[in-house]
Amino acid sequence: MGLLKDILIGGAALKALNRSNRPGVVTPPGFTLLGMQHVGFGKKWKIIYCNDKAPNVKLNFTISPGTSGRNSGGAQWHFHWN
Repeated sequence: MGLLKDILIGGAALKALNRSNRPGVVTPPGFTLLGMQHVGFGKKWKIIYCNDKAPNVKLNFTISPGTSGRNSGGAQWHFHWN
């Protein structure tokens, strides 16, 4: 029982540490950043956004450390990691 508790506490601490390394996101003109969500226990982040021409449609993609940019349809996204 004690080992399981230690594993759960360690997992929660690892997730909290990875969530603290949140990327900075620079959105291209014509897009609005709606939010970011940490994915799992790793260092991946889901970027949730919308195109200003279709604000009711939520779009998303996933990034991880080392990703510094993304080009989608001529729109250039930039990401800054601490």
